[in-house]
Amino acid sequence: MAQIIASTKEISNKRESLIVLSNSLKNKISLLETLGNSLNSMWEGAAKEKYVKQLKTDISKMRNLLKTILEFILILEKIIAIYNKAEKKNEATAVS
Repeated sequence: MAQIIASTKEISNKRESLIVLSNSLKNKISLLETLGNSLNSMWEGAAKEKYVKQLKTDISKMRNLLKTILEFILILEKIIAIYNKAEKKNEATAVS
């Protein structure tokens, strides 16, 4: 009979990778806000209004992406916890 080996290692690795990427995105959003606000003075009138509106839209989209990534990380953590709980239960059943 074939032995199936499963673990949460790959999911944990993906989770760690997403954490690194989300931290990078968080920094990029902050940088965009800083640079965007400093460039704000270059515009006047309708062009300035359009620039500010677009900047706010872009930042909002990036924040939504970051929020989604962070939610996905939490889901991966729940999956890992559920798997580990089931694994411990199976080990206990196998021992008894």
